[in-house]
Amino acid sequence: MTDVWSNWSGWVKAWPQNLAAPSNEEEVAEVIKTAPAPIRVAGRGHSFTPLVESNGTLMTLWGLAGVIDHDEANETARIKAGTTIRDLGPELFERGLALVNQGDIDRQALAGAVGTGTHGTGGTLGSLSSAVTGFRLVTASGEILACNANENADVFDAGRVSFGSLGVMTEITMKCRPIYALEEDGGRMPIEEALRRAEELRDANRHFEFFWFPFAKEALVKFLRETDVEPKPRRRMPDGELARSDKIMMRACDLSRALPFLRGPLQRFLTSASGSRYAAGAKEDGAEFQKKVRWSHDAFPSDRNVRFNEMEYAVPADRGPDCIREVGEHTRKCGVNFLFPLEFRYVAADDAWLSPFYKRDSVTISVHQYHKQPYEDLFAGVEAIFRKYEGRPHWGKLHTLGAREFATLYPKWDEFCALRRKLDPSGKFLNAHLKRIFGEV
Repeated sequence: MTDVWSNWSGWVKAWPQNLAAPSNEEEVAEVIKTAPAPIRVAGRGHSFTPLVESNGTLMTLWGLAGVIDHDEANETARIKAGTTIRDLGPELFERGLALVNQGDIDRQALAGAVGTGTHGTGGTLGSLSSAVTGFRLVTASGEILACNANENADVFDAGRVSFGSLGVMTEITMKCRPIYALEEDGGRMPIEEALRRAEELRDANRHFEFFWFPFAKEALVKFLRETDVEPKPRRRMPDGELARSDKIMMRACDLSRALPFLRGPLQRFLTSASGSRYAAGAKEDGAEFQKKVRWSHDAFPSDRNVRFNEMEYAVPADRGPDCIREVGEHTRKCGVNFLFPLEFRYVAADDAWLSPFYKRDSVTISVHQYHKQPYEDLFAGVEAIFRKYEGRPHWGKLHTLGAREFATLYPKWDEFCALRRKLDPSGKFLNAHLKRIFGEV
């Protein structure tokens, strides 16, 4: 094919020989058996690493979308792997169900979000992968495996976070819960207070996170709490349409890019402007702001349309505040131009072999760079700090680690690699990025 594929930020591109768009599991198996390798599956392009890059076959699962059925008694739902999280929310809602937790981006395909360990925030809440109770996997030979705690349990433990390296997921069973509403609250808080009280704020709220522009002395804290207040419907921005806040952020990024010495004043301005939305009597689009109460699938997402590249590491929960202090100090002093805030979230431990949260309650810290600016120097400095804190990178976000480093970070690394070679002995699913990850270059 002559058309180029690119991820959301535009920095990862691919020119595959073959583009496959199967509409059912049998067609997925046929593609895997016959199409040129490497075979990679493209979701909605929200990974920043070259997970999907391929000069062989690029497969989309857009034809495998929707909820297949649900089990009301066990509060589970069987979902086709290509379903986007944004589309999944209303479908589950019609069945009286909701995801236990999700992140603030909902454009990803479910298989991609599960396969990379995508998460939201909450001290007792795990990633999307931790809510998976089963999945169907098409292996390199075209065999279809049902994987859960009782069938192919090793593949289940390895495959929940496996970024398409074991095969192609076609169906995922998720643990859900009855529908629930969330009230959003928050505002500005001195950064040292937010860090000092981080565990207290985590334990007092279902969801707690903060955003910190390192040149500002305040952070933007956000809470979501369950409520019995009647939710109001939410009008979602059409995909790609810029909201007023997006336009302000984009103009600030372009101004900082042209005039780097303004990055400090602009970060302080953005902190002040963003935090005011929670103040009593504040105005939003000309009307007095009131706390938002939404059904969960409408409360979690933020429609972010200013493009960026991202690095995120998960560090031990008790070391999170110290780590972000050091990251903030480094970004102020390193001289690299940047404008986006740091993001701080809690995620509970799980038992998926390659989950960044394997057997460890964690804090995730995210660093972003505007998509028109190079990110390498900024990310290199903060990655060295993350590694000092025993951080594990998000599989879909930028990092420079390889097999040697991962073998020290993941107790089950060798078992995962042995299982991967057993399921895919010829490396049909390995592109150049994954060969480096697994040390098979």
